[in-house]
Amino acid sequence: MKWNPFAGEDSAHDYELLPSDGIHLPRTARTRRIGFRRERLVLTIAFLFALSSAIFLALDLFVVRKSWHGRDALQSVISHLWPVGSVDRTDSWENENSKVMNALFKCAMENNCRENQTSVVMLSSPHFIGILEGKTSGEDIWALSIFKSLQEMGYTTIIAPRNYEMARTYRQYPDLVKIIIAEGSAAEACFKDSACIKRPEHPLGVPAWKIFAMHFWTGSAHPLGSKWTLSPENFGVIAPHNSKDNFYLGYSIERTCREIPITPSLERPAQGYVFAKQISYFYGKNYAWPNISWEPPFDLKLYAGMRNDTNYPSEVPKGITNLGLLPKHEFYEKVGQSRVFIGVGSPQLSPSPYDALCMGVPFINPVRGWDKEDPENRHKWEAQHEGLRYEDPPYVYNVKTGDEKGLWEAIRQAVENPIDRYIPPAMTMEALKSRVGRLVEGDWRSKAVELLEERQVSGKGETFEI
Repeated sequence: MKWNPFAGEDSAHDYELLPSDGIHLPRTARTRRIGFRRERLVLTIAFLFALSSAIFLALDLFVVRKSWHGRDALQSVISHLWPVGSVDRTDSWENENSKVMNALFKCAMENNCRENQTSVVMLSSPHFIGILEGKTSGEDIWALSIFKSLQEMGYTTIIAPRNYEMARTYRQYPDLVKIIIAEGSAAEACFKDSACIKRPEHPLGVPAWKIFAMHFWTGSAHPLGSKWTLSPENFGVIAPHNSKDNFYLGYSIERTCREIPITPSLERPAQGYVFAKQISYFYGKNYAWPNISWEPPFDLKLYAGMRNDTNYPSEVPKGITNLGLLPKHEFYEKVGQSRVFIGVGSPQLSPSPYDALCMGVPFINPVRGWDKEDPENRHKWEAQHEGLRYEDPPYVYNVKTGDEKGLWEAIRQAVENPIDRYIPPAMTMEALKSRVGRLVEGDWRSKAVELLEERQVSGKGETFEI
């Protein structure tokens, strides 16, 4: 047994270190010896404490220096994993992904991430690439609006245009990914692909309830139904027969439009712009004004920017000056100088009438179909722009096809009653961001659990993994 320095002087343990050769010291000597050992112990402990403090201080300084070096090393690794501006890259979306991933890992490392920055929204539609390439179709403009709103709200957006890229990227950050916005066809394809969708044998696959389908038209486009189908217009109101439960995401042209200076109405020439990008619109089944003369009955010049997309010689209607297909900036300039924007039946649901209204130009919206017994019931109308059929003058003039007198009267009223910029309330950027927030932060897992239970009970619809 070893000596216990903390025992009392009369403890038997005080004598275990006495000489064993039979020589016994007097008690006072033994006491002095024990006291000496205790003083030495105290000094030893004090020395060890001082030494350990010095060691820990040196270690702290070493760790601090190493942490800074480690941070630099980590930043170097991040830059190699997600290089920004690499000359070897040909896909513009990869460079965008590298920028946001650099920012995400840097803020996580420095513990200063912005609100929503650690929440990832994956964008898996080719239209999100289209916006980087400057494309301007209706779907591209919708995608651009979604992209801008997510950026302004601080979310990290990762583009993965094809399903295998989507599935691969999701496996890397499953807990960070809030939702995935894809094309309807891509959502359907992933749902049927065991290498894409989450299944018992593929637990790291993408959960079906995290995927949402962009669908520009009415109806459902998602394996889980309408609630997971995103719409550019409020089809739940416009087309309740087949889109009642669609998620109205919508879009906004406010940011782009407000960058364009508005031409004061008094400075605009007496001109109107006929909204037709293709000559075939005047010969197709959706043409709204057959057998109607385009020569205005009052002082007004009409322009259009069209290309001939037919396989036969096609004449531009007399009274319209064709400027040829215009670049985007020239199109905006010509529309912004006009007093009225006139629809001809196609294209449907185009964002351009919203652009015109935002530039202070009223829109003539052709109504192609209506209930003959209840012709003023707008719920039963079919219009070129369904999203604007509930708007009224002086912003939107809804005119039934074939009504030549009604058409020219609406055009005259629009010319004589100029408007300022007009953005429908649901089309503002703040309104869009409110809907985007509900989409990204919604409890879609619980909704999916309810749907799965319904399908299991009814036997209708395919089941899926939560």
